[in-house]
Amino acid sequence: MPAGKAAEERGSGSGPAGGRGASPARDSRERNRRTRGVSSSSVSSSSEGLSAGKAALETVASFASGCASGVLSAVILQPTDVLKTKMQGNVLLNGAQQQKTVLAVTRETIKQGGVRALWTGTKPAIVRVGLGIGVYMSVIEVMRKKFGEVEKGFTATGKGGDLPGGHQVNEEGKVRITPLNALATGACARVIATILVSPITVVKTRVEYFGAEPRKNFVQCVMKLAKKEGLGGLYRGVLPNIASSVPFSAIYYSLYTSMQDRLAQADRLRDQPPVVRNLISSSCAAVVATLTTQPADILRTQAQLDFSSNSALKNAQLLYSRCRELGFRTLFVGSGPRVTKRIFQAILVWTVYEELFRMTAVMRTKLTTTSDGEDGK
Repeated sequence: MPAGKAAEERGSGSGPAGGRGASPARDSRERNRRTRGVSSSSVSSSSEGLSAGKAALETVASFASGCASGVLSAVILQPTDVLKTKMQGNVLLNGAQQQKTVLAVTRETIKQGGVRALWTGTKPAIVRVGLGIGVYMSVIEVMRKKFGEVEKGFTATGKGGDLPGGHQVNEEGKVRITPLNALATGACARVIATILVSPITVVKTRVEYFGAEPRKNFVQCVMKLAKKEGLGGLYRGVLPNIASSVPFSAIYYSLYTSMQDRLAQADRLRDQPPVVRNLISSSCAAVVATLTTQPADILRTQAQLDFSSNSALKNAQLLYSRCRELGFRTLFVGSGPRVTKRIFQAILVWTVYEELFRMTAVMRTKLTTTSDGEDGK
């Protein structure tokens, strides 16, 4: 009996033991299922993180490339802005007796302040152009992708790839968009950038014409402007500035992208480096956009050189009376230096920007590839 009881106890004990032996297999299967679920969710979250990180890198690269190209163009081309502002200011404030050629204004400026006088207002110009173009390029890249996601059927040039939205990119990571969308993209980007740097633009214009105040930097000038003339003084001439800058950017960017596509298909330029297409496209687009928006630019100068509280309508009436006095060629005073500046600025900014963005594309690809490889391990 003791032996039987022991046997029964062993037999009855074997049931639970057998149950315990079978449960590890079930636990293992459950763990595998949970592991597969976690791994799939981690892969999806990892891919979303990579795409967000890549978009952030592209925005930073756009801003940095735009700032660098803008600062370079501001330093090199500041004399053309000084000459244009002086020519426009002389006619607008003093009338016919102050109509002078570019060479006469250049000689007079150098005689009064030396060669350095041609670079008056360079510091606010660097901040204005560097910040403005940095913001402009960043908005351009973001909106170009947004507009491109709506468009279908574009063919990538070179070694491109499809983006999630259904559009395609070329080897430089650029989304192809229609001329109409390019027009809207350039206009929206310029509105944001123009409003942002408007106070610096007012200070820059006055420094170029009246000269810099002794022992005052442009930050102190902005603060003084705000104290004396209020918020209206900081944004004096913003409407004609928008009326000049926004159509310029819309026309320029639309022509620039259209010519880029056409030149990329031209047999003579097919084997040429991209910088050649950038030079041709930017210079031609700049001439058309500059001459089209010249009347609005001189209205901007009229408003920003005005220290009174004249409204935009009053400044337009003053400009109209000056046109009746001197003829409508007044609207194109200073167009020579402005066209020169815009052509070389477009060449410098867009060529330098495209090359810097292309160079950073290699680094961005390496970073995203490295991160992807580490996540796959």
